[in-house]
Amino acid sequence: MDGSDVTIIIPTLNEGGNIGKVIRDLKQLYNQAKIYVADDGSSDLTKVIAKKEGAIVIDRTNRKVKGITASVVEALQQATTEKIIVMDGDLQHPPEKVQEMIRALDNADMVIAVREKVIGPWGIFRRLESKAATELIKMRLRKNIHDPLSGFFGFRKKLLSNLNTEEFEMRCFKILFNILKNIDLQKTTLAYVYYDFDIRKNGESKLGTRQVYYFIKNLLT
Repeated sequence: MDGSDVTIIIPTLNEGGNIGKVIRDLKQLYNQAKIYVADDGSSDLTKVIAKKEGAIVIDRTNRKVKGITASVVEALQQATTEKIIVMDGDLQHPPEKVQEMIRALDNADMVIAVREKVIGPWGIFRRLESKAATELIKMRLRKNIHDPLSGFFGFRKKLLSNLNTEEFEMRCFKILFNILKNIDLQKTTLAYVYYDFDIRKNGESKLGTRQVYYFIKNLLT
């Protein structure tokens, strides 16, 4: 699979220790895919490495509104392919699963990569936090969506063609939730692929109080 009909969007912030390998692996597997790195103002070499490896880099350093949702939405405005894949740049999302996701989009409007198990230590607090947030989202959506917190998902561009992204909480780090909340789930065909979620190898998680605040705000509106 050469990926010629696919755009892969990777939102980043200080992923210099990971982004090079992510892009190299993707290019080896899908050499014709368009890879966009939407960088939120990294202070390390993320942008330099991404450009060197052949990605199209969107430098969001001077944007007033920061966040994963805002980064992905900006990249979407430049995407021309019908199939879109969103994934992290921290090596936690296996590039080889993108192939399954691309194929799933032949018959579905959206595909979600579901974390089947976690490789390595994942603290009990983090597990409970994730489970609680997942249940709250399911209640908010009134639909049993598997892993609605996933940062690894794909969709056909036409799914968002009539969607007003101004209704998104741009600072919320869970863009999948933003999308699910604003589409007609009854008319949307969903597919799932399953994978083992690896722990971060380099760099630090961006999850903090600010991100939690905007997630809760998005949940309540």
